[in-house]
Amino acid sequence: MEEIHGVVQSAGAYVVALVRDGLRVKTVKYHLAGLRMAQIKAGMAAPEWGAMSRLAQLRKGLARIEALGEKEKLRREPVKWSHMLAMKAVWKAKGERGTMLWVAACTCFFGCLRAGEALAPERGEFDEKAHLGWEDVQMEDAASPRWIRLRIKESKTDRLREGAFVTLPRTDLEICPVRAVLWWSGRQVQVRSCRDREKGGLTRRDFVSEVRKALVEREMPDAGISGHSFRIGAATAAAVSGASDEEVKALGRWRSREYKGYVRREERETKQPQPRSGPKQSRQRRSD
Repeated sequence: MEEIHGVVQSAGAYVVALVRDGLRVKTVKYHLAGLRMAQIKAGMAAPEWGAMSRLAQLRKGLARIEALGEKEKLRREPVKWSHMLAMKAVWKAKGERGTMLWVAACTCFFGCLRAGEALAPERGEFDEKAHLGWEDVQMEDAASPRWIRLRIKESKTDRLREGAFVTLPRTDLEICPVRAVLWWSGRQVQVRSCRDREKGGLTRRDFVSEVRKALVEREMPDAGISGHSFRIGAATAAAVSGASDEEVKALGRWRSREYKGYVRREERETKQPQPRSGPKQSRQRRSD
């Protein structure tokens, strides 16, 4: 038992030394695997790292510390009204590509969506059963709609995959999701989250990258801007505009207190209207 205890102590000190030198916990696991292989080649008994509970606890604790540091360092920031205006100004000169980006931004912000709920993550990963397509867009009145309704097929808040409807209101302001979608639909282009990047499609990665580029071009900080930033911005804008907790939960389709992590009450702009004022968001069980 003393020999085993000594091995655990030595391995633990080795792990701590590697982490102190700046190695990530995942990389430390490779070092331990290499150490095990070296001992086997030297004719020594192979150390069973997985059976050493103290070593496992040490690695688990270090991983948690590392994750907390990453979470603090990469704090997601909300998209604000001023950010939306900056994107609109930059993308206005980019033709159809810019319009596609603007429609995606308005949809995510006013629909309180993560970018991944509207756009496929990578080229070739479009799934008709999961991602937003033109057939999922409903208009109250094709000529002059007061709102547009989107059918969201899958999301993290919809664990039963029942599906949900999200309403985009007509704002009649300088930023209006209804006007953006109407213009795009008038181009008679299939609005998908797109199967092929070479054909002008838009993926989540492309979209977030373009958002950051637009902010930088307008000399605005892009640190912390991610696919969740539109959802955070929408929840924050609703909360600081006076929406109740239940209204914020309904906006983002939350069923728990998780929504509190998306509301940044310290983020307040003098000109930032509430993202949604149309019919209530609703859930509907999927029929397919």
